[in-house]
Amino acid sequence: MTLPITVSQAITCGMPDVALVDRMRPGDHVCWTFADDRERRRVAGGWVRAGLRDHHLVVYRTGAPDALAELADERIDTRAAIGSGRLRVLPVDQNWLVTGAFDADAADQEFAADLGQALHSGYAGLRAVADMGWAARRVPGAEQLGRYERRLNRRIADGYAMALCLYDRRLFAEPRMSELTRAHPASVTERSTRYGSPLLRMVRCPGGLRLFGEADLSNRDAFAAVLGHLLEDSPAPDVTLDLTELRFADATSCRLVVTVARDSGGRVRTTGARPSLRRLLTLQGAHGVPGLLPPVAP
Repeated sequence: MTLPITVSQAITCGMPDVALVDRMRPGDHVCWTFADDRERRRVAGGWVRAGLRDHHLVVYRTGAPDALAELADERIDTRAAIGSGRLRVLPVDQNWLVTGAFDADAADQEFAADLGQALHSGYAGLRAVADMGWAARRVPGAEQLGRYERRLNRRIADGYAMALCLYDRRLFAEPRMSELTRAHPASVTERSTRYGSPLLRMVRCPGGLRLFGEADLSNRDAFAAVLGHLLEDSPAPDVTLDLTELRFADATSCRLVVTVARDSGGRVRTTGARPSLRRLLTLQGAHGVPGLLPPVAP
């Protein structure tokens, strides 16, 4: 698996390169912010095209009245893709908002149903993309969007799905934009470049959860959503956090790991923590949680 690198390592004043789409993998949940309709069209088109190429079930929830024409402009044979069942284009007003309100629980169940359909039909996975511009309107239930985004991380951590959420910076003001961004493990902004990849990836594995990249303020709510339900979502009686590919975690993220382990009654342990991360976990109280950190080899 490609090692994620932070999308902010290189800075540009222009539009993030759509090639970033090809760096995303199952297990990724990405917030892509834009302020240009051309960028939105290119990113959505690149995402759909990659999903069709990789034999994913592609589900596109959109508010654009001419979404099919936009995809056709991006060299996608929508008639063939929809006809074969590989692509579903769902107008948001006829899907999430069909009752006139947004229901986070119903949306979560729809995602679970999409994922189940993808796996039952033999697809490599589910690739979902949604334009979230509707949430900037006075839609009943729009305040539930952050909860939906946080919960979605638990679905995606199974490693068979990936989701791209498109947010128009012209519509979402602070602090709302920051709140929604933190609900995603990774974000792509106007400062991102083609050298970036998702900042944090969380994927379940036999007996535990593998973490890749970096955990910090930018993805704290997503990290907390997955760790807060770690035992509930794992079929194993004991859970191992594999930190081998976690390059960095800030103090708050480490404190969360220690708290979850302490509350588990000894059912959570870690493996693969590099020395700097091990030191920070120790400073946050890991030494007081039996079994959390394995002994250091002599």
